[in-house]
Amino acid sequence: MLSLTRIGIYLQGDEFSGNMMQKIMIATDGSDMSKKAVKVGVDIAHRSRGSVAAVYVIDISRLSHLPGYAMLPGLKEKISELMKEEGRQATQFAEDLASILNIPCRKIVLQGNPSQEILKSAREMEADLIVIGSRGRTGIEKLLLGSVAEKVVLQSPIPVLMIKGEGE
Repeated sequence: MLSLTRIGIYLQGDEFSGNMMQKIMIATDGSDMSKKAVKVGVDIAHRSRGSVAAVYVIDISRLSHLPGYAMLPGLKEKISELMKEEGRQATQFAEDLASILNIPCRKIVLQGNPSQEILKSAREMEADLIVIGSRGRTGIEKLLLGSVAEKVVLQSPIPVLMIKGEGE
């Protein structure tokens, strides 16, 4: 069984043993940090007897910055297919973990702005909690790129649990 205590999170109170956290959305990008978030989200769903939805968003704005993206024949389609496969693998990881604990899991692969699509999907599914990993960008990288997790936390009307990496 997965244990949140191994990463320093302790859940107490009725909200984790009753009906309050039934629909858990887990935002994943397939990274090690998002896999950690998947484990936490699945564990919360298990404790609350809820379900999970694993959401992967293909960031189409990143594609337009690639050299030759629009000009080289077939490149756009090939990259798009690779990103869809990455999304299938990331959401499959969540489904595999959830199935071990008999937790219902929906896999969702979307295209668009990641923070906006995560928030939109969470509203549409009436999620009780969003679980998301933080990559821990700092300095100029954070200034220029921002953080999907940070945008979700700041803009979400739904509670968000951000899982941070070591040293953050």
